[in-house]
Amino acid sequence: MDIKQLSERYEQEYLDKVFRLLSIPSVYEEDDSYPYGKAVHDALEKMLEIGNQDGFSTKNVDGHAGHIEFGEGEEILGILGHLDVVPAGKGWSTPPFEPTVRDGKLYARGAQDDKGPVMAAYMAMKLLKDQGFEPNKRIRLIVGTDEERDWKGIDHYFSKEEMPELGFTPDASFPVIHAEKGLLDGYISFSLEEQGDPLVSIQNLEAGDRLNMVPDEAQTVLIASYDLHEDFEYFLQENELQGEIENIGNQYKLTVKGHSVHASKPELGTNAIRSLLKFMLTLPLADQVLETLKSVYHGFEQTDGSGLGLSLSDEVSGPLTVNLGSLHITKEYEVKLGLNLRYPVTADQDNVLRRLEEFADKVDGEFEVYDHLKSLYLEKDHPFIQTLLRVYNDITGEEETVQSMGGATYARSLSAGVAYGAMFKHSPDTAHQKDEHVLIADMVRAIEIYASAIYELTK
Repeated sequence: MDIKQLSERYEQEYLDKVFRLLSIPSVYEEDDSYPYGKAVHDALEKMLEIGNQDGFSTKNVDGHAGHIEFGEGEEILGILGHLDVVPAGKGWSTPPFEPTVRDGKLYARGAQDDKGPVMAAYMAMKLLKDQGFEPNKRIRLIVGTDEERDWKGIDHYFSKEEMPELGFTPDASFPVIHAEKGLLDGYISFSLEEQGDPLVSIQNLEAGDRLNMVPDEAQTVLIASYDLHEDFEYFLQENELQGEIENIGNQYKLTVKGHSVHASKPELGTNAIRSLLKFMLTLPLADQVLETLKSVYHGFEQTDGSGLGLSLSDEVSGPLTVNLGSLHITKEYEVKLGLNLRYPVTADQDNVLRRLEEFADKVDGEFEVYDHLKSLYLEKDHPFIQTLLRVYNDITGEEETVQSMGGATYARSLSAGVAYGAMFKHSPDTAHQKDEHVLIADMVRAIEIYASAIYELTK
């Protein structure tokens, strides 16, 4: 079976089918009729419909997730992906839910994370099935619907369905990700106290809506007894930032722009919250307000956690990262700060939690864990990992070894699983960004790799 030659023949079918998925704006919405909103429900139904039309066995598990399967046997090889996407945001060159091909690239929200790779894995299964391949175990593509939020969809699925013996997720990069950092979402709540009659006071501050994204905009309304235009515009120029200021009387509305990236690599973005705080620290706010905001700014000034006393690293997975993902201040001076932290696989998680609680104490606040995914780590010599690695290296002609990352994938939902593609070293990293896209040639190569790996693991 010449899988390379066969995979190239599936390019147009891949595009036809992935367009059907990418056209659905499957962003979470509260909805009494569907677990994660109608659009997410529609994406799940569309994926299962595609599987049905191609002769696979499919199952919708209460609208929370589903699977597409072929083969016989007691064991299951699981392939896990997700159909929900983060909000599109602004600044796209073409509409985010109208998939577009330009210069060999496929543009759409979800093209990289994760509908494009999910469809590549599906086409690998279809390639094998079309060739009459009879695997020695069931090959099951499991598609979730709440990965970008709370993982409730995949948790519900595995409360009802069998756990695969082994599995991988096409939601990261090649060659093989055998370690994923621990992931912690949390909130720190506290109050500010304004005493005296400061020259500048805060009416509100609103920034960030997704902890796993570096915020690209932060906005505050201030009451000032003098004109803020000159100081703000000078700050923007000195720090090479974009922003806006407008006022009615002594009420000033300030907006600072940043650059959004995935929170697993916060150092590559420009955090609009940090930038706005940096300016606010130059203002004559009330003393206690100024001191507390200074603590917040310095706590999150660096993305390596050093401001929180959490400058941790290990050889397996690298350094800790932290993203200041949201900040809200009401006119009553009630503050809620949201963070996304990713710690090394060998780190003491109790120590991480203790440090965050100590920081909350520093601002007279309380720390609350919103979500906590413990780290994933499979030894690099595991036979499953070595098979995946060998397939990748044989096809690409490379001599790569295993890698680690700060991102969180559905591999953590498995008793034994890893992330495997679909991005390559040369691939553009556009997940969660405007103009998200993939190289079509990369997806065709991913089909070849996935088909070869599935074949090797189930022949």
